[in-house]
Amino acid sequence: MNSEFHINAILRQARPRLSTLLKLMFSEAQAFGQKTQWLGSAIALLEPLGFQERTIRTALFRLAEHQMIKLERHGRRSLCMLTAPTAAALLAARQRINMPAARSFAEDWTLLINSGGISAPRYASTRKQLLDLEYCMLAPNLLARPAAYTRGVQCGEEHGMALFEIHGAQLAAAVRQPLFGTMEWDLETPAALYAQFLQRFQPLRQMLGRRAALSDEQAYMVRLLVSHGYQQCRRSDPLLPQELLPENWPAMEAYQTYVALYAGCAAQARRHILKITATQAPEQPEHDDAPARQTVRRASVYMAA
Repeated sequence: MNSEFHINAILRQARPRLSTLLKLMFSEAQAFGQKTQWLGSAIALLEPLGFQERTIRTALFRLAEHQMIKLERHGRRSLCMLTAPTAAALLAARQRINMPAARSFAEDWTLLINSGGISAPRYASTRKQLLDLEYCMLAPNLLARPAAYTRGVQCGEEHGMALFEIHGAQLAAAVRQPLFGTMEWDLETPAALYAQFLQRFQPLRQMLGRRAALSDEQAYMVRLLVSHGYQQCRRSDPLLPQELLPENWPAMEAYQTYVALYAGCAAQARRHILKITATQAPEQPEHDDAPARQTVRRASVYMAA
């Protein structure tokens, strides 16, 4: 079975959302120095993943409505780019998931404690934000993450929570204190997602290094898909210290597979992105004058911002 078979199987099984892939695509292009790209290039970069032009245009328009991307009209063409807040959020998320999933009480931790000074609705909202920043919930009122995670929320007092920088041995002792309450973590869901991730991507990892195993376009697709798949796993993972996890927890194996594919496909993916974005083709084919006028009208429906 070749790379095309495995990529098609991933697309069929994972069914990634177009809006997510669009943001990842723009982020990838920006990482390779392409901060802006023509609409035609954006469409060309998403079509191999099984999306039609009309669907891509609609998704881009919706992202623009939510101020995640910016569209600039240049005559009959549109220039696309991530907005500054979206670009910053995607970069911060990438930096977090690029850190190994293995955590231990042997390292230093940032600890946030809800001592009851904020309302339940506000705490629920704050907790969701902190979990998105890869804090783990060690008890109903106690969240923590390794001190090495220096980006994002640092000042717990801004949320009415007490903040401490402590060693893992102190954190392990704190978790055992009944005053924080007890937690029952869902480990079955992330374990299943990690297993699916490994089943889908390990065959592609084994192909790395083989001559002509992946075309430039396929390497670009793999880089997007492995990012999408691994982020899904990380979002479901409670990200607990390894001392609280069962043996043979699959997070590190999934992380190593992600890193191997993401880094291993970088050179080819860059070549493909630069090739596509360098082609500043018109967004719609030009035939005679009448169809051209119709094309402009249709474009105004989909892309007016």
